[in-house]
Amino acid sequence: MSQRMVYQTEETRQKILAAAQAMFIEKGFFDTQMKDVAAAVGISRNSLYRYFHDKGDLGYAVLELVYTRIEPGLDKILREAQANTGMNGRERLRLFLEKGLLNKGLRTDLTFMAEFDTYFSGNRIPANFRSQASRQLPVATISNIGALIIAGVEDGSIRQDIAPEQLLPMVLYSTKALQQHVLLRGQALLDLSRRDTERLLPNLITVLIDGLKPVQPE
Repeated sequence: MSQRMVYQTEETRQKILAAAQAMFIEKGFFDTQMKDVAAAVGISRNSLYRYFHDKGDLGYAVLELVYTRIEPGLDKILREAQANTGMNGRERLRLFLEKGLLNKGLRTDLTFMAEFDTYFSGNRIPANFRSQASRQLPVATISNIGALIIAGVEDGSIRQDIAPEQLLPMVLYSTKALQQHVLLRGQALLDLSRRDTERLLPNLITVLIDGLKPVQPE
């Protein structure tokens, strides 16, 4: 057993993750330092480094915690959508997007994800980012969202001229990008009233769902 592992306790680790997430949201990744997290938990900076190598390592751990926390709720919404036999695949996808992405109970975790993605961008993307971040992805949830799209293609409610494996990232990344922009900018978005800002994501979902309709031959 390594010296680093000897001094770890799960209780302290969870306290670190909770304090780090709160601080990343309040101050942002840029301005949060490891010494700040250590002080918030009541441990020394050296003790903190026994748990996490650096701020990036800590960020990945919080991301894993966030995904673990939100995945059951998203899966429940997915199961409800899939069980709704009165809807076609495209309508079930809309139901999931509305209930999942517009869920105010997920705001804190979604805001952390926005801060995480903003920090790990441009020249701050480390060489091992894909391998590190992909370990935390809720693979089963993403697969089930893809299944909704495939079901829509098969029942004729979703366009067939674009492959489902290409539609899935288009839907996920476009909604995620706008959602994060709204979460981080809030009422500072230019030329938009508060009501306009609040309607951005619902309107995007409407446009996306309409854009998934089968293409009519000319």
